[in-house]
Amino acid sequence: MKYDLIVIGAGSGGVRAARIASVHGAKVAIVENNRFGGTCVNVGCVPKKLYYYLSQLNKDIENYKSYGWSIPKASLNWKLFMKKKDQEISRLNKIYEGILNRNKIDIINGTAQFLSSQKIKVGKKSYQAKKFIISTGGKPRIPNISENSKLVNTSDDIFSLKKLPKRMVIEGGGYIAIEFAFIFANLGVKVNLVYRGKQILKSFDSEIVDFLIQSTPKGKIKYHLESKIQKVNKSKNELIVNLSNRKKISTDYILSAIGRIANTENLGLENTNIQLNENKSIKVNRHFQTNDSNIYAVGDVIDYVNLTPVAIRQGHFLADKLFNNKKTIEYDFANIPTAVFTSPQIGTVGLTLEMAKKNKIDAYELTTNFKSMKKSFSKTNKDTFYKLVIDKKDKTIIGIHIISDEAAELIQLLAVNVVARNTLDEFRKTVAVHPTSSEEIITI
Repeated sequence: MKYDLIVIGAGSGGVRAARIASVHGAKVAIVENNRFGGTCVNVGCVPKKLYYYLSQLNKDIENYKSYGWSIPKASLNWKLFMKKKDQEISRLNKIYEGILNRNKIDIINGTAQFLSSQKIKVGKKSYQAKKFIISTGGKPRIPNISENSKLVNTSDDIFSLKKLPKRMVIEGGGYIAIEFAFIFANLGVKVNLVYRGKQILKSFDSEIVDFLIQSTPKGKIKYHLESKIQKVNKSKNELIVNLSNRKKISTDYILSAIGRIANTENLGLENTNIQLNENKSIKVNRHFQTNDSNIYAVGDVIDYVNLTPVAIRQGHFLADKLFNNKKTIEYDFANIPTAVFTSPQIGTVGLTLEMAKKNKIDAYELTTNFKSMKKSFSKTNKDTFYKLVIDKKDKTIIGIHIISDEAAELIQLLAVNVVARNTLDEFRKTVAVHPTSSEEIITI
């Protein structure tokens, strides 16, 4: 059978591309060898956020005790939580499948392999299409550990955790490692974080990262920087982690969260003209086109900005471009807001001051930090930090970087100001809402 479009991978980007192409009248098929929804729904953003919500209770209880509440010690039924988490993901899997069915997109179950630039096979059947979109996402990077690497779990495995451990070693310094470090620390797990670099979250504003570390309650997370796991030994009741700096850590569970790599193996790309980057991601131009003129790629498999909303926008843009005669929607991929679900959360959009200097922009910062009103009675450190990066020339806000318990929600709306190129004057003439923490960024 011949299609106008075959999408390989039913994650967020692939499903969006397939749906929009079908809306424009294209005959579309989508190939998937796993559950619908991709990394985000199954082993990424969604279950991670459920873990995050679960982890906040102990933190909130401690704060509200300072108000005068007498709260008995809470107990967690981990098996019940995991059951509910799995039910929610199954519900979302069905929603994605429903989207495809309602839009009359043929679903092909299995693994796609290119036979040529115009043909793929799935199992014993072959399929042809005028256009292909590869959206196979990514997979966890496997750690290079000399001994007993099978005792080390990946960020996919963590969502099948049978019971909550008392101790955990996490290796990594990016989003995934840091989020899980805070999640499990807030669940009462003793966390040791191992990272080969000098600073966690190295692409983020360094002052924001320092503030996050300083605002972490003492003893919740122990950082081992400029180090990595070399080997793991198993004793009767525990695991012994040997670090490159010769330190040893006793633990019950080891999580490797050292990044993800593009899922390009076993696709038969050698039968096409597609070229790969050094990290095995697919090389595309600014319109997401590969070296084969009829094959495109979106999402984590191109390793551009590996975020679900980015993949969705890429898929939508591409489907419009290929199958809609009208003008496609232009997206701002330069100022992408993002959040890190630590405690407190980090939200960021646009340039840091250091990035501005590298781009030869004469800029300056305005900052404020304080303890939120919600924590008035607690003995915690300051928990809120706001920073604006401003172009000196015209007072345009070119970056916003924040830490607060609501940073993820705030940064979504604050990002509009950066994309719209609003100025500091427009912040200043906006009336603040009082009493809120967010008013401080208006009156900064």
